[in-house]
Amino acid sequence: MLKNYLKIFLKVATQNKLFTFLSLFGISLTIMFVMIFSMTFNKMVKGSGPEKDLKMMLFADHVKTESQGKNRSINTNFLSQSLCENYFKKVTSATITSMYRTDQWAFILNGKHYEKPYMMTDAEFWKVFGFHFLQGRPYTNEDIVNQNHCVVITQSIRNLFFGDEKDVLGKTIRVLQLQLTVTGVVEDPSSASQNISDGIFIPYTVMPWPYGQEPILGPYTVVFKANSKAQFPAIYKEVQDIITRLDRADDQWTITLQGPRNQFEKMMIGWDMSEDIASPIGKFMKYILWGLAFIFLPAVNLMALNFARIRERGEEIAVRKSFGANSGSLRGQFIFENLMLTLIGGVIGIILSFVMITLLGSSLSVPISGFDSVPVGFSFDLKIFGVALISCLIFGLFSGVLPAIRMSKMKPVIYLKGGEK
Repeated sequence: MLKNYLKIFLKVATQNKLFTFLSLFGISLTIMFVMIFSMTFNKMVKGSGPEKDLKMMLFADHVKTESQGKNRSINTNFLSQSLCENYFKKVTSATITSMYRTDQWAFILNGKHYEKPYMMTDAEFWKVFGFHFLQGRPYTNEDIVNQNHCVVITQSIRNLFFGDEKDVLGKTIRVLQLQLTVTGVVEDPSSASQNISDGIFIPYTVMPWPYGQEPILGPYTVVFKANSKAQFPAIYKEVQDIITRLDRADDQWTITLQGPRNQFEKMMIGWDMSEDIASPIGKFMKYILWGLAFIFLPAVNLMALNFARIRERGEEIAVRKSFGANSGSLRGQFIFENLMLTLIGGVIGIILSFVMITLLGSSLSVPISGFDSVPVGFSFDLKIFGVALISCLIFGLFSGVLPAIRMSKMKPVIYLKGGEK
């Protein structure tokens, strides 16, 4: 039976080439966008390059303080140096804990103006994130304690400052009125990275935060790295216990920290401190619903084309019914044809997504918040293939079932007498 269905499908597809083209065009574009968004999202959550162990990390990246007096005041910011050093760095349930902050560095080089990010980090930063060193070494705890003016630079910064010169260890670059000695050169991090910049890395003690030693709010993020996800509940509990103690000790401010959170939660919640810990799933489901709506619109168009095509095939269906074809067989044939058309369009869409990313990946980006966007990137795995396959099946079934039901209920005598009335 499937062999006959396939023969009929090939015959019908080649008879009306315009319908086939329009159907494949709509399906392939839809699947292409589904693939691009899925691959980019997967790359951000899964991690790559220095973030290859991203699934083993939890982040505490902002805290909220709320005054208790009549003049109610709410402040939300990153974490203070004091909070990180005196409390979070001492969390024992994590395997490694690191603190860092990111800022922008503006400078003029060879008559051109540049803006590059820089990161102020501790020595544990290099144990949490797996950078590949092309030259030299990271700075150490000794460099942190002694406030040594050293710097680790990325490959792109090396090329910008030193051109074709490869051995740059011991050379200096001027950063924000400081003369820093290069101790290491690392490969550029992935453009999809949400936690690492592609500029330079400096010991955080070299440039203290200029706005004083606030007890709670400041510029720092803390990352807790575990050996397994089984450590996550203990890390979360220990961090929240610290916040609870600090909150009880302060009569003027209520202190709230959400998390620590994994990368998925970090992306879904952003800076909204009003949401509870279950909110990342809720937000993710909203994205899923938006994706289904995105698939729904072209599926409706394909359904309309299918209804139009049924009318064109009225005489064929009438003859087959006259010779004994039952409604179930006709429904199965039409759904099979639509699924085949959808799967072919899906394959084309997958190919187009790879071509689009290869040709335009560096200039296309996916917005993830009001401030950030991530360049699209290739990150294929079985989950992504599954997303594409399920999208194809949803598309094919949704756009084919109703037309198939209508086709199976058609009365042969109407079309044998000249058409539908």
